[in-house]
Amino acid sequence: MRRQHGFTLAELVIVLVLVGILSVVVIPRLTNQSGFAARGAHDFIGAGLRYAQKSAIAMRRNVCVAVASDRMGVTYAAAAGSAQACAAALVNPGNGLAFDDNSNMFPGGSTVTAASNVVFDAQGRPSTALTITVNGYATPVTLEAETGLVR
Repeated sequence: MRRQHGFTLAELVIVLVLVGILSVVVIPRLTNQSGFAARGAHDFIGAGLRYAQKSAIAMRRNVCVAVASDRMGVTYAAAAGSAQACAAALVNPGNGLAFDDNSNMFPGGSTVTAASNVVFDAQGRPSTALTITVNGYATPVTLEAETGLVR
């Protein structure tokens, strides 16, 4: 008898069924990146607020954060003192560009529901509490009023 090599019909059918199930379930998740982009924008805002607070403490001056609908800007006062206006752009350590540059847009074209502004004083206290909701992501970014805790 000659020995035969190959797959049986049952094995081929099972493989085709598994490939079909995987293509129905996995491929739509890989092509739809909006959930990942919303999470990236959420993390970008949280990290930017934390960095602004730490920079205010380290530089001992006011740091202003402006969250627009699709980007975030962070500036600081040129000299120490609470009466100083924020004019100089803080550098984003992630990409080395100014935080008010267009390169600091939210990932994947994500947007927030409402624009927000906050000023951190030299002790890291925010001027107001914030709740920033990223469209497409359920958990908002919150900034506590007195402590400046970002969640």
